[in-house]
Amino acid sequence: MATFLDVTGLQYFSSIFVFLFVWIVVYAILLWTKVLGDNKFVHALIGLLLAIFVLISPIATSIVADVAPFLAVIFLFIILVSVASQMLGANIEAFPALKGIFLVFMVIIIIVAAGVKIREQVNVPSETQKDLSKTINLIFHPTFLGTVLILAIAVFTIALLASRSA
Repeated sequence: MATFLDVTGLQYFSSIFVFLFVWIVVYAILLWTKVLGDNKFVHALIGLLLAIFVLISPIATSIVADVAPFLAVIFLFIILVSVASQMLGANIEAFPALKGIFLVFMVIIIIVAAGVKIREQVNVPSETQKDLSKTINLIFHPTFLGTVLILAIAVFTIALLASRSA
């Protein structure tokens, strides 16, 4: 019986949704940063080309399809924080560190999803290693934790050296 909540037919359109998502996000980022100037046609053309490249690669398409809901939640949270800050008389631009925090969350989500998808594609004998296709096993793997520790030490070292010279 077909109901209003039955959205299983949308899975056939996932490639179209991924294509549109990549195109719109790339276009919006290029328009916002103005890296390539003010020409909107160039921004739309580069977004279109990147969306086609993502659509050609099945791994990239599945990564974007898996990451898109999490990024949508982060974008929704950004909008809610912006509305709340404007209600209290401030602007989201008054909190520059907040943009960095949101950006770090987005990058972490993309890296974890890409690592999980690529790990699923690689054939590794299951006797010698743990199953890293689950996110929790990837995050708590000793190699990944060691890399995060080294990165954290490097970040704090650079921050402390930069604060002393200023």
